[in-house]
Amino acid sequence: MARKRELSCETPQSILVLRNEGYSMREIAKKLNIFYNGVYYSLQRTAQTGSNQSRKRSGRPRCTTQQEDKYIRVSSLRNRRLTGPQLAASLNGTRKTPVSTSTVKRRLRDAGLLGRVAKKKPYLRLANKKKRLIWAKEHRHWTEEDWKKVLWTDESKFEVFGSNRRTFVRRRTGEKMLEECLTPSVKHGGGNVMVCGCFGAGKVGDLYKVKGILNKEGYHSILQRHAIPCGQRLIGANFLLQQDNDPKHTSKLCKNYLGKKQAAGKLSVMEWPAQSPDLNPIELLWEQLDRMVRKKCPSSQSNLWEGLQEAWGEISTDYLNKLTARMPKVCNAVIAANGAFFDESKV
Repeated sequence: MARKRELSCETPQSILVLRNEGYSMREIAKKLNIFYNGVYYSLQRTAQTGSNQSRKRSGRPRCTTQQEDKYIRVSSLRNRRLTGPQLAASLNGTRKTPVSTSTVKRRLRDAGLLGRVAKKKPYLRLANKKKRLIWAKEHRHWTEEDWKKVLWTDESKFEVFGSNRRTFVRRRTGEKMLEECLTPSVKHGGGNVMVCGCFGAGKVGDLYKVKGILNKEGYHSILQRHAIPCGQRLIGANFLLQQDNDPKHTSKLCKNYLGKKQAAGKLSVMEWPAQSPDLNPIELLWEQLDRMVRKKCPSSQSNLWEGLQEAWGEISTDYLNKLTARMPKVCNAVIAANGAFFDESKV
């Protein structure tokens, strides 16, 4: 038989008031839509104790000690990838009577350690964090108009089919970006389309389909035929070109070419910290583009490329302006994190 719910805090007082007004217990039960026994035992408790509050219950005693609770919490903090069964097995090795996995999970929840899927982020060395912090401090006072003068560029791979394996970690609120709570990102191929794109001043530029492996010669051609013409068309002369530190971007061929364009006053190249895709708003644009394409359910590479082109043309100016408008917040978040990864949900 299902266990009956306890009466609410207000109900015993209502029962007492109605009883004093002359109502019978059955009439009270019908009026308050509760069981007769609930009315009877509530009045009986009031008569015996002089109070309509529920008696204190001892409850079932905890099967773990404070030291064991601390052991569970500390073990999980030392290795965020330990599962509930693994922690239970480790604890039971020192106990006469075993505890269940459910008990261990309850202790973890009590400690604020919740099972979540680990975010995928590249590894950050101390030198990387320092460069990210310097970059954020240099750009923290840029206005929205300053950011609109930047041509954001990047390459991205879109899969026809595929799924990402999820890794669960145990973490507390606000620990999403801790290194021990992250999963290093690994790119894989198979049934995909590689594209190169850019945007600036609230408009998207060309979306170029990369054929084969993109090398320094291929990227040099993209700069000549797509990136720089798009920057001049979307933003104007002496726009600011953003690109990451991929080896083909920093090759002598591309550096010399961009150096000549800078000397001619065509553009300026933004200094970019290594391992910082989270600072580039075009990464959010790629995620949005992927969501839009997934709704079209591509079934082949050609079908995927058509969907990408169609969705790319549907990107709104308002959305692109929001991406650049968040950059001051991004700089402040990096500074608050002392150059480490920041919680994107709070930006």
